Amino acid sequence: MLLQQIGAQSYRSGAGAKFATLIAAVRASLSGRWGDHLIRTSSILTLLAAWYIGAAYLPASVMPAPHVVARVLATEIRSFGIWNDVAITLTRIALAFSIAMSIALILGFAMGLSKTAECFFEIWIIGAITMPSLVLILTIYMVVGLNDRAAILGAALPVVPILTINIWEAIKGIDQKLIDMSKAYHAGRVRIIASVIAPQIAPALLASARFGLGLIWKMVLFVELLGRSDGVGYKIEFYYQSFNMSEVMAYALLFVLIMLFLEIVALGKLERYLFNWRPAQRRF
Repeated sequence: MLLQQIGAQSYRSGAGAKFATLIAAVRASLSGRWGDHLIRTSSILTLLAAWYIGAAYLPASVMPAPHVVARVLATEIRSFGIWNDVAITLTRIALAFSIAMSIALILGFAMGLSKTAECFFEIWIIGAITMPSLVLILTIYMVVGLNDRAAILGAALPVVPILTINIWEAIKGIDQKLIDMSKAYHAGRVRIIASVIAPQIAPALLASARFGLGLIWKMVLFVELLGRSDGVGYKIEFYYQSFNMSEVMAYALLFVLIMLFLEIVALGKLERYLFNWRPAQRRF
């Protein structure tokens, strides 16, 4: 009887060790490059499955299936008409993002480095955040007129206070002890900025840029929907009024794919290039 218990315990221990080894091997494979690709592929397939489920339960005029939208998008791409609207919208995004990021950098650095500037602009920033974006956009259209300048300003200004707060907090979070230590080692001003201050605020600046780009393109589509006669936002509104959801989702899908490319490929590579000095963080 005792020998049977010992044998059973040994078998269970051996099976447990094999199972733990198998789990460790699976986790190691998932943590590599191929594991990341597998997880992303699973995520995309899950989204497609959810889309197909929604299309199965809703009318085709409300939720067309993915293959229907893909067919409509392929037709639009071959006709080249869609690219003119995409180019117009991307131009507005680039200009609006440049304006919003430039103003936010100036205000964020000023408020982070100067107590006077912080006290002066804090009410402005808080008030701008609480103001509905629709009110600000309509006000700009009324003041500037229904033109491209108003559309670009209307897309840029609502995003400025959000980016300003991110940059402001990043400047306030600079470790003053590291700066004092650098001065104790007689480091020059340029060396301190390049080697001590910049590495601390660069992640926050890049995160603000990525966050701002995501907000800007949504705001550009919104202002095009409200007051322009060209661009992706206008086309989405036009086809929506025509009850053509296949065209609506085709335009939206193409633009989402373009923005995902800019976000993941362009900005992702820039982030890896700028921060390749940082040790890889272990994630569970």
